[in-house]
Amino acid sequence: MMKVLIALLLASLLAAGPAAAMQIPAEWQASAQAVIGELERDTPQAAKPWGNEIMQGWNLARAWRRYNNRNVEIILAEYLTFVSLCRRGCAGNTIEGLDYRAVAEQMKALRLEHGGPYALAANAHAWLASLPDPTGAAARNATMWGKDLDAAAADFATGNIYALAWLLARARPTPAEQADTFARFAIFVQGKAWIGARCLDISKVATVLDAPPRIEVCK
Repeated sequence: MMKVLIALLLASLLAAGPAAAMQIPAEWQASAQAVIGELERDTPQAAKPWGNEIMQGWNLARAWRRYNNRNVEIILAEYLTFVSLCRRGCAGNTIEGLDYRAVAEQMKALRLEHGGPYALAANAHAWLASLPDPTGAAARNATMWGKDLDAAAADFATGNIYALAWLLARARPTPAEQADTFARFAIFVQGKAWIGARCLDISKVATVLDAPPRIEVCK
């Protein structure tokens, strides 16, 4: 009888494992709404009520990770990226209207074109610095991020997100929109960014369990 009970207990624990792993950490959910809300401040998106973007972003981030390197152990930068994308619409696992797998292939081609994540980050920063951004944020970000390429390039996942950010930014119609778009996605990797005249620091946004999201002004 005892053996049966132990077997049933083990079976229930094993069954619960994957389900638990699929739950979005509470601090991630709160951080996504806080960070993206801050980024959307003073934009038309600020008036849009939150719907199911929290779960949509989670699912799309996991699909992106699975497609790119065969696992679903996503990091916060990926989660924030895809929740932000889903705020603008990601029905059917799409990124700005395209199947996420097609965008992933474009991202891989961009990485290959620039010879890997470190060269891509350096070239993205040079591109950013050259943009005629009237706010001055592009030049400030290029200088700040160029001091340490590891943040953007040392990890496979962040390297992919950085390449995706550049891909999305280059598709915008004007230099100002390009600079702004890159900043609004690169911040998820870099932790700090100038957004117009504001410098936001989200590097500690989800570092303390059961605490409100922490967003600071850059020092």
